[in-house]
Amino acid sequence: MKKLYLFAFTAFLLASSQKSNAQTLPLLNNRNVIRCYTVEVMEEYRRKHPGAETNAEFEKWLGRKKQERRAQRELIETYTVPVVFHIISKGEAVGSSPNLSAALIQQQLLELNKNFANKTSSPYLVSADAGIQFVLATTNMAGNTMAEPGIDRLNIDTQNWTDYDSGWETSYIDETVKPQSIWNPNNYINIWIVPSFNRGTNTLLGYATFPLSSSLPGLSSGETDQTCGVVVATSTIGSAFEPGDCGNGFGLGKTLTHELGHFFGLRHIWGDTDCGNDFCDDTPVHFAQNRGTPSHPKSNSCGTPDEMFENFMDYTDDVKLNTFTADQVARMQTVMVNSPRRVSLAISPVGGVPISATNRISFTNCSGELTEQETASSTSYPRYKDVYLTLNAEDKATGNATVNFTFSGTAVRGDDYQLLTPATATFVAGESSKPVNIRIFDNAKTDIDRTIVIGYTIAGSGVIAGADAQTVTITIADDDNIRIGENTINLLDEKFENPTGNFGLPLGWGLLTTSNYTNLFVASANGDAGGSGNAAHITSDRLAKPNTYNKGVSGAAILQSPIIDGSSVMSIGSLSFKYKVRGLQNNDEAYLTYTNAASPFGPFYFFGSSGGPTGYGPYSSNSTLLTKAPVIKAPAVLNNTKFNIDFYWQTGSLTTGVAPGFNVDDIVLTATPFHVETAVSNSYTYDVKPGNGINNFKSTNNKAIATITNASNKLTAVTARVSGSGNGTTTINSPGGSFLRSKKVFQLSPSTADATSTYEARFYFTQAEMTGWGENKLKLKILKVKEGVDLNGTITKENGELITPTVTEDSVADYITYSGNFTGLGQYMLVPPGFSFVITLTNFTATANQKNIQLAWSTLLEINNKGFIVERGTDGTTFSQIGWVDGVGNSTQTTNYGFLDNFVQPKQLYYYRIRQVNNDSSQVFSAIKSATVAESSGISLSVSPNPATNYVNLFIIGSTSKADIEVVNMLGQRVILITDANLSDGVYNLPLRGLMKGVYTVRAHLTEGIYTRKLVVE
Repeated sequence: MKKLYLFAFTAFLLASSQKSNAQTLPLLNNRNVIRCYTVEVMEEYRRKHPGAETNAEFEKWLGRKKQERRAQRELIETYTVPVVFHIISKGEAVGSSPNLSAALIQQQLLELNKNFANKTSSPYLVSADAGIQFVLATTNMAGNTMAEPGIDRLNIDTQNWTDYDSGWETSYIDETVKPQSIWNPNNYINIWIVPSFNRGTNTLLGYATFPLSSSLPGLSSGETDQTCGVVVATSTIGSAFEPGDCGNGFGLGKTLTHELGHFFGLRHIWGDTDCGNDFCDDTPVHFAQNRGTPSHPKSNSCGTPDEMFENFMDYTDDVKLNTFTADQVARMQTVMVNSPRRVSLAISPVGGVPISATNRISFTNCSGELTEQETASSTSYPRYKDVYLTLNAEDKATGNATVNFTFSGTAVRGDDYQLLTPATATFVAGESSKPVNIRIFDNAKTDIDRTIVIGYTIAGSGVIAGADAQTVTITIADDDNIRIGENTINLLDEKFENPTGNFGLPLGWGLLTTSNYTNLFVASANGDAGGSGNAAHITSDRLAKPNTYNKGVSGAAILQSPIIDGSSVMSIGSLSFKYKVRGLQNNDEAYLTYTNAASPFGPFYFFGSSGGPTGYGPYSSNSTLLTKAPVIKAPAVLNNTKFNIDFYWQTGSLTTGVAPGFNVDDIVLTATPFHVETAVSNSYTYDVKPGNGINNFKSTNNKAIATITNASNKLTAVTARVSGSGNGTTTINSPGGSFLRSKKVFQLSPSTADATSTYEARFYFTQAEMTGWGENKLKLKILKVKEGVDLNGTITKENGELITPTVTEDSVADYITYSGNFTGLGQYMLVPPGFSFVITLTNFTATANQKNIQLAWSTLLEINNKGFIVERGTDGTTFSQIGWVDGVGNSTQTTNYGFLDNFVQPKQLYYYRIRQVNNDSSQVFSAIKSATVAESSGISLSVSPNPATNYVNLFIIGSTSKADIEVVNMLGQRVILITDANLSDGVYNLPLRGLMKGVYTVRAHLTEGIYTRKLVVE
């Protein structure tokens, strides 16, 4: 199982001394993202304004206008319209998100022009040039030349707008932001770029105002001179040539294309209802919106054999979108010549700067799918994830050119991945992109992180290499090196007691600072966070390590933990640590965040931040030393990722702070490991490559089943199963007898049988599943049975294999493993050490004498043989114990045994069996034998044992009547009397408690007479 990170290069940028710069925008790759909110805004407006223009009224008007255009055979006109981008920020440096650079805005404009000009390699014959091109306005509302064409930078502090960190509501944007910043919508297309906006708990990517059918009073879809335009999220700005946000699938600039489609009269392709109408005859009927990166064919229940999910008016990821159809173009052209605030754009007096593009090419480094998704198409064998890349021209090819893709890196082509598109692509004049699609194969092997580096060479002059993004790297980050256990474990447990020379910090801990910052983290006995021994702390002298810092020096230092592998566990638990901090409140700050490949700094703070959870601040105070020991639940975003935990300290320009700065100690991060699978279940199916790599097979419930390593050959399509479950034992039969086995049974199955490959397998049990084995659980063996053999039958040496395993018990994690070397795959269970395929108990006979029956048997082999239980019955089904015979224990010689049954009735058929018991309590049963004593010539009383001590067994032969029993001493005194005793069905046990040593007479009074025997009591 893999987690994929896709990037062209990796850069770590330390946060500046301003805390706001350390924050990032809310992540957009979550389930609460709404790509477009245009329809919802329109519907909300109509609920508040019942007289507003309806969809039906607009479509009736637009349909009539389209017919008029067709009747007049009007051609597609090219309209050039000026745009102003209102970039909203908190005054960050230009080029630092969200205060985007002019270059990125220009790339967005180039992307718009390519999309609207049908230069995005649409696969559809009905695709068409919309005839609308965009330029950056050159003059502002006052008529002055703009320093940055088409860009209006707005600082929320200057505008007195509320902080957008938690996300602006659309109502706040429409009622406050737009009216206070809109430029004349008759001359400009207004585009607001907002860092974060939402609707309730949903994060929005964009919405637009819809055109009107006329300017008559009383008719409005919600658009006015105060609201006309488009709103998009900062993270969506960019182009296919220069993506703006490689982390969310929406960074190629096509969100703005989608919203401008609404602005010019287009509806969603699915008509905003199941199997709805988008009023375009050349778009297929969609059931609903598409998301992600679907593939063809994609039929639906509306009767459509395939959907056009590449249409700009669908919701698929940017990498898929490339099409406006001819009917959609006809709608936009009709709106351009008829709708208010559209008609005047083509003759706007504000000027415009066309952005010229070249034939440079570079990779689109955002695939939109950065993590392996368990989609239906990839749950069956082989499991895979497709990554969609594109080699884009900034504009288009100016002639022919052949591009040969190159592949390098540590991943193995054919095993770890394959190319889904040709390795050679030919650009012809006018083409703007070529796909490069990679299929990543999943496996169960604990690999190191591997890379696929894709580059290219060019033959011909139709395209040229760009300055950046000439290679793209896919990193396959391994997540199969799993931690297993039933109890909570510690992923991080740091007390700073083992310095390695790196400022006294333990191995793996790092230190990051802003440029020339004099305050650093160290670890020493001078630190004090409330624990004992060393602590990490801020100091101004890394050699002497005093617990003081330089005040009035602006900057920041970060104490960074080693990389923590969250993919090795089921989930991250909680973080606890001790800290002390003083400094200067609201000037010097201490707080905690995290870093990973997707986000240099997380969008939250555990403590020490106004944006973090309550209870852990204030984060500094020059009036008192703050001492705290928080226990913080880790955020779910850390699950299944590799990350660092970062302790952050920053100081400002004020010099009135008080030492100490920041002290931290006793850092513990807990996690829930992968549990052992105890239910009947399957793993996914994987290939196992030869070699010593460990392949961890987990159930689809994400619990450990087994591992395979040291395979001699490639094992194809292996599935691990728990085919039998339960705590304790049941029985299994072999020619050697009946034995106990574990209720839990494993199965390793290939799609094709392989009886010759060797491998080592390890099987996982919980301690509860080992119930009944006792101390013998460490001595058990593994019985491997061929696949397809019924475990309820007799397991022979031909279909079974007995292995002495290596046993590992982890009492802390509460599980136990059994591993061994095997040949061929099959079924696996635990059996006692005495399990044997050989018939070890043989020559069993039952021979009738005149008054008793003699039993005899032999053993050919004994291993830990404790002895034999002799059992008797009268129906051949129900048996009870009548005796015990000690065994030799261990022997490779034939050993003979016997037992004499003196307590038998004449003419009664008796059944006998021998139950051999091993030292580990496992048992083997003999065959059943029977015998009958001939009719007796009279009645006799049997007394055994004689002499006796505590009891004596009495038995009457030849009579079935009840008896009164008395025991008389040498003086003739009766010392015991028993009435109505049954002495004929079996042995009657007579206690002798209290009798003195001596000679006694036992008398049995029957209807046939009195029968006596002498008895000696010792």
